[in-house]
Amino acid sequence: MEDTCVSLSLQEKVDGQIDPIVDIIDYLVRCANVSFKNSTINQPDVRNDEKIQYAYSLYKKSPTQFLLQFGKYLCANHLHYFENLQIKDAGLKKCLADLKCYHSNESRNKRIRNRRYKALQRLQQDTDYFSEKQMMYRNPLLYEQLIGQYLTDDEIRERDAVDSKDLTFLGVILETVERNEMRETKYAQMLTEDEESSEELQQTDNKRNGVSPKEKQWGSFDVPDAESANIPEKRNESMINANERNLLREEFLQEMYSSFIEGRDINFDYNTVDNNEEYDDLQQISQDAEDKYFDSEENDARTLEEHMKLVEEYGRKKSIDSNESGSDPLDVYMQHISYKLEQS
Repeated sequence: MEDTCVSLSLQEKVDGQIDPIVDIIDYLVRCANVSFKNSTINQPDVRNDEKIQYAYSLYKKSPTQFLLQFGKYLCANHLHYFENLQIKDAGLKKCLADLKCYHSNESRNKRIRNRRYKALQRLQQDTDYFSEKQMMYRNPLLYEQLIGQYLTDDEIRERDAVDSKDLTFLGVILETVERNEMRETKYAQMLTEDEESSEELQQTDNKRNGVSPKEKQWGSFDVPDAESANIPEKRNESMINANERNLLREEFLQEMYSSFIEGRDINFDYNTVDNNEEYDDLQQISQDAEDKYFDSEENDARTLEEHMKLVEEYGRKKSIDSNESGSDPLDVYMQHISYKLEQS
């Protein structure tokens, strides 16, 4: 009720009309992950009405400053409002251009992948999310195909051993629940794999027999074996050597890492990573900005031409001076560059 009154009073300030900035600020306060923290320790959180008033005051003072502080939390379509403002400000135009790049699909996708990669590294270091057992629970069929069937009895016992610290009644229950969920997941994966194999086989037979893929033939369906997921797997521990086992294990790890970065881990809350600036790699961002500068067409055309002239002149200078005082060619080259810089 309090926030509603504040929104109404804010609307009244805009010449009796509802300015789109009202909705933009409302989005910042209610939807975006914006921090409005007090600078004083142990102070209560800032109320929504105070956030709205602060954001609106900043906007009235300077739209450019408003965008510098809140622009990256806006939606891409919010930028159209600021583009239509009748303000001749080079700083505002520069800020809008940078935000357009920031909110582009290409930039967002790259930013998300980088954040997920950083999160992956933290999960590896601080949690057991990427431990062999937890990855086995998430993708049991792939684990069995690439790793499980080649393990020895001792390796299986070591993998499935319960830590004595976790040997509690609750720990045993959770372990049982996880294993039951793993069996269900594996069974669902086996069904999906069987269906895909059957479809491929059916399509091959249809092509061979001249039958349309859309035609349904009597008896052409397969009945899945509900007990197959509970049958102990036949292990092939002696069929491959240690090097081949390592390669298969590496393939499994890469698939699990890719699954996380591509957003395929269905039980993971990606919002905690994708919209979290704590996972930004500042060193990588700085490097990307530097690469962008040096890769720009203007910079390439200018510096490449100058560089090639220096290389060409250095080659001629080196051939002339090589038989003279015996100076180090590198020293000659550096002196030549210093001379060119002094001339410019």
